[in-house]
Amino acid sequence: MYSDVSTEQLTDSQRQAVFHRDGPLLVLAGPGSGKTRVISCRIAALIEAGVRPDNICAITFTNKAAEEMRRRLAGRISNGVHISTFHSLCVRILRRYAEAAGIRPNFSIYDTNEQTRCMKETVRQCDVDTSNFPPARMLEFVSNLKNDLESVEQYRARADDYFGKTVARIYAMYQQIMEQNNAMDFDDLLTRTAFLLRDRPDIREELSRRFGYLLVDEYQDTNHAQYQIAKGLALAHGNICVTGDPDQSIYRWRGADIENILAFEKDWPNAQVIRLEENFRSMSKILETADRLIAFNAIRKHKMLIATRGQGGRVDIFARTDERDEACQLAEQLQQLLDEGVNPNRMAVFYRVNSMSRAVEEAFIRRHIPYQVVRGVEFYSRKEIQDMLSYLKLIANPSDDIAFVRATGTHSRGIGKSSVDRLIEYAKKSGQSLLAAAHSAGKEGSIRPAGAKRIEEFAKMIDGFAALAGGEVSPLMDIVFAQSGLADALRAAGEQTAIENINELINAAAEFDGQTENPNLLDYLQSIALYSDSDAYDPDAGRVSLMTLHAAKGLEFDYVFIIGLEEGLLPHERSRSSKDDLEEERRLFFVGVTRAREALAVSYARYRTLRGQFIRSTPSQFLYEIGYAGQEQETADAEKIFEPEQYLTPQAVPDICGQSDYERFSPRQLVEHSKFGLGRVKEFLDLGADSVVVVQFNSGKTKSLMLKYAKLRRPGSGTNLSSGKEEAQRYVEDPFLL
Repeated sequence: MYSDVSTEQLTDSQRQAVFHRDGPLLVLAGPGSGKTRVISCRIAALIEAGVRPDNICAITFTNKAAEEMRRRLAGRISNGVHISTFHSLCVRILRRYAEAAGIRPNFSIYDTNEQTRCMKETVRQCDVDTSNFPPARMLEFVSNLKNDLESVEQYRARADDYFGKTVARIYAMYQQIMEQNNAMDFDDLLTRTAFLLRDRPDIREELSRRFGYLLVDEYQDTNHAQYQIAKGLALAHGNICVTGDPDQSIYRWRGADIENILAFEKDWPNAQVIRLEENFRSMSKILETADRLIAFNAIRKHKMLIATRGQGGRVDIFARTDERDEACQLAEQLQQLLDEGVNPNRMAVFYRVNSMSRAVEEAFIRRHIPYQVVRGVEFYSRKEIQDMLSYLKLIANPSDDIAFVRATGTHSRGIGKSSVDRLIEYAKKSGQSLLAAAHSAGKEGSIRPAGAKRIEEFAKMIDGFAALAGGEVSPLMDIVFAQSGLADALRAAGEQTAIENINELINAAAEFDGQTENPNLLDYLQSIALYSDSDAYDPDAGRVSLMTLHAAKGLEFDYVFIIGLEEGLLPHERSRSSKDDLEEERRLFFVGVTRAREALAVSYARYRTLRGQFIRSTPSQFLYEIGYAGQEQETADAEKIFEPEQYLTPQAVPDICGQSDYERFSPRQLVEHSKFGLGRVKEFLDLGADSVVVVQFNSGKTKSLMLKYAKLRRPGSGTNLSSGKEEAQRYVEDPFLL
């Protein structure tokens, strides 16, 4: 066995998972249970048992996880093993079987910005009202249809009202534009592959022979398309091993279906189930907190978190005045750790939404605390980076009209908008791509001669770049940056930061060249398109990490600080109308808690500025679930309100939260509000004086109201059902909306 995949220190349950040979296997792996090591050791064990490396396919959910697995399988043992993300595997399959899939192999992969541009053009061509059919909402709707493997034809057949029929038109036009550009979005990569495996049994069988052993990590986060791909690849042989944890399923909003892992034993009746419950990451107090939190969820597979590092650790909850006080106190806590010699790499701050980082960043800057915001996709969303990449995308895929329009407009080159618009009309009439039409722009009489000449010169320049695109990417990028005129234009405008960013992009391309066996432009663009926030995390940056709870998945730190534990933030306001969504928010908090090794600090602010309004906050129900009883302790640190010694159970929450003088509400109860009118109660959260009632009003809007400010009435009566203790007059007059 090899050094990084030694099986000598495996636990009994890990050993069972590693040496299981044939047939379906479900590994329920709790956080910090050594899952990555088990997968790596399992691959090594299969090879030791005589399985050819190129017959093994391991699928992870992030590029960083795939790279970590390759690192562990160092040397000859990793040669031939296919280790990648779902999307990368699909790209490989689609390029290999492009003709069977009805596509061209040099297709572009559109990022979120490009997808949005396509959808805006789609809505424009469909001539519909953007207020009723906003492009962002339509993009989300189409994405959900694709994740459910519902084609344009299938959706059109069941659309029976104006909205549905209009969406069907939009869906069809969007796909038509994508095909014209020889492009696919992230969902297309999955759906095209799933349909290919479904419709071409010969290809499915060929791939099954090629990948005789399939390992899928983070199976709880698969959507329907990914589920069908995995099932299709393993159908012929049944050698499928999936690892995951239903308690860490946090991507329902992008199509992940927790039922995929919960129903694995129904799909594969002879599956062996192994639970990895020993936790090698966190101290016992942290695990006790996590265990008791997640017990409030009904949709799960029960397992324990068994501490192997012994008793101890810290879990503290802090109440702060507002977001500025929260950030300042957080900075002070971190500064104290830094003064004690703690490496900033070992500390992280988590929050529910990106906008919450602003106050923290300001506090860190004032104290000169080094930090990194783990939000890597933003680098690739910068204008100058998108401009530079547009040239490369057009070189790789001459049919990419969106790349053409962007590249021609990166700087002033004598090609005006009117010339481009006329070229677009000419290309439509002649059935060509914009680049193809550009070569003969002089033949189109509506384009002025000077503009036509410059368009033709641009097309020849792209042809010249394409002739150089046979190998490493960074030298090509250097040439494009210099000879396209983009570098000169940025220098003339004094855009030094933009130039530095493009130089950093070129450095990253050089790193890609050095780490890739046969570097090429298509593979590089693929790696950029599939880049995620977690890939941007640098564990050796020498900085405190700031990130969303979603981005924290798969990482771990000695000291973890989670801010903003308030109703409407965590759980997020969008989760209030659905029990399933609320359980996912609880899983998200669970993920954050279990990232901590030594100490966890959680905070909420009594007041927070939301949407420009300074409003009173309600402590998150999750705080009550981990033991906060709503009573502040008088200690040397007056703001520290809880060190968990006694915990709640799911059944005990209403009693421990306490009774109050406020009326309890029942689902479906009819109520009236002075501003929102009549409505029915959907949910009532009894938090004593801070109780929250969720009401669906006749206007169609659902509001979460803090009861003591809401002044709800029984319809037709003047009786106020929420006449609690008076607060500041502005809060009484302006109901607190979560």
